Amino acid sequence: MSTSEKMNDLRDDKERFVAFSFAAADLLIELDQSGVICFVSGAAKGITGKDIKELMGMKFEDVLDPIDRRVITYLLQNMSEGERISPVGARMANTNVSSIVGACSLPRTHGHIYLTINVTGLPAAQSLSVNRDGETGLLDKNDFVKLANDQLSLASETGQELELTLLHLDNIRDMAANTTEQGMDEFLDKMGGILRSYSFGGDSAGRIDGDKYGVLHSKSFDGKILQDKVENLSDEVSPGHGITVSPSSIDLDKGQLSSENASNALMFVVNSFVNTEDKIFSIQNLADGLQGRMENTMNRISTLKSVFQKHQFKLVYQPIVGLLDEKIHHHEVLCRFKDGESPYETVTFAEEVGIILDLDLAVVKKALDYLKTFKPKGEDTPNLAVNISGHSMENDPFIDSLNVLLDQNKDVSGHMGIEITETSQINDLVRSDRIIQNFRQKGIHVSLDDMGAGAASFQYIRALTTDFVKIDGAYVRDVLNNDRDQAILRCMARLCMDLKIGTIAEMVETREQATLLKQAGVDYGQGWLFSKPVDEIISPKVKRTVSVNARRKGFKTGWG
Repeated sequence: MSTSEKMNDLRDDKERFVAFSFAAADLLIELDQSGVICFVSGAAKGITGKDIKELMGMKFEDVLDPIDRRVITYLLQNMSEGERISPVGARMANTNVSSIVGACSLPRTHGHIYLTINVTGLPAAQSLSVNRDGETGLLDKNDFVKLANDQLSLASETGQELELTLLHLDNIRDMAANTTEQGMDEFLDKMGGILRSYSFGGDSAGRIDGDKYGVLHSKSFDGKILQDKVENLSDEVSPGHGITVSPSSIDLDKGQLSSENASNALMFVVNSFVNTEDKIFSIQNLADGLQGRMENTMNRISTLKSVFQKHQFKLVYQPIVGLLDEKIHHHEVLCRFKDGESPYETVTFAEEVGIILDLDLAVVKKALDYLKTFKPKGEDTPNLAVNISGHSMENDPFIDSLNVLLDQNKDVSGHMGIEITETSQINDLVRSDRIIQNFRQKGIHVSLDDMGAGAASFQYIRALTTDFVKIDGAYVRDVLNNDRDQAILRCMARLCMDLKIGTIAEMVETREQATLLKQAGVDYGQGWLFSKPVDEIISPKVKRTVSVNARRKGFKTGWG
């Protein structure tokens, strides 16, 4: 072959490689051995915000968003001749364009690196809305789990196999005690870059607790490499005081699990890792995670049922106050559990697993017992309102048990009211209204909770005849600064006035809110302005007369 022919072949090969590159990328960049841009071709202005002339001679790291800069810089600095990196998500500094960066270092190119930048390839994980840890630049726990779920679905569709490596930095507190603040900042910053650089898509790593981290990566990558990288980095930053890392790898093969079960299992795995004190984490795959979640759920159900049945919880009472006269009309009964467990989370869990019926009956029984304590003292018996879930309202055996309980305690049941929560769970409105009217005939006042919280609120008011509705606190919280909320409040108050239904506003915290609510026509308020929940009702000012506002509206507001 002649020299001319060889030159033509070389030119053809070069053009062919350039064509292949443009087929896969929107922008091509070549870096010299110092990381300076020495060649640019493609949509430079649209992606980076700078034209080709401006980019020439710049450090490539200066084109990137600071959070992504550390990852790309780490990868490029650690590339060997003939090596390529998997595509990594990155955002541009001047345009916030999310892109995918690929790179390779070809033999005999004197350390030059060739980059492909694409704004359309694999989905970039970066988003302006994600929450990041300020010290490492990694995703926080919730966004890490959300991203991991998304990447898990993507990998399943594309046939990729993923693994989750969890890292516990065992003695990082000792390292911090023997390292300067600047040294620790440097360690956390560089560690964040390392974890991201080895993660799937370049941003599938998160700080899921103070000294615990998670990295989602290809199954072909040995997660234990991360242990060595982090330990070596700590030794460099703090010689003699480096940390030890306990890694655990979890196979994320979904197998026969549904997407929902796989998601639940992943959340259980991460939460279990956060809560475990052991250096060795025993869960090895999603199936184990799902099994663990099921066992954990069943154990919790059993424990909570016992707590409910044995009444091992406490009741507190928050007053509902007339906005015209500021006299207490009745108290809402609220639950408090041992060990600081969140009442909202506990009640939500009980609803989800179907044991809310046990709690609702237990609260009614305990509240009736509390009402009976006032008669021997010769004190006025207060009026109470207990929460009954929409789940419970849908259950015939529960309604039967509740009626028996009320009939057995007729001496005080006239001082009991019912507040229906989770109305979105009520499907048979005709049946529910029949039950509500039966309660009202017994002298049990009924309230409908969270009016305005859902699109079907007015449907419930139309179908269910109740004594009161509680206006969702979301409308009250910003009522002073939101004209739309004020208008909606006035409309709701007017509607209830025409229907002869009393209105109770939740989350009233300031005098200005109370005044505006009163002017809008709302009857009662509940919130910290009047009182936080109290352990005991010491000397109840029970209002047994019909208020001026009630006479105007034509409905009865007192129990008894």
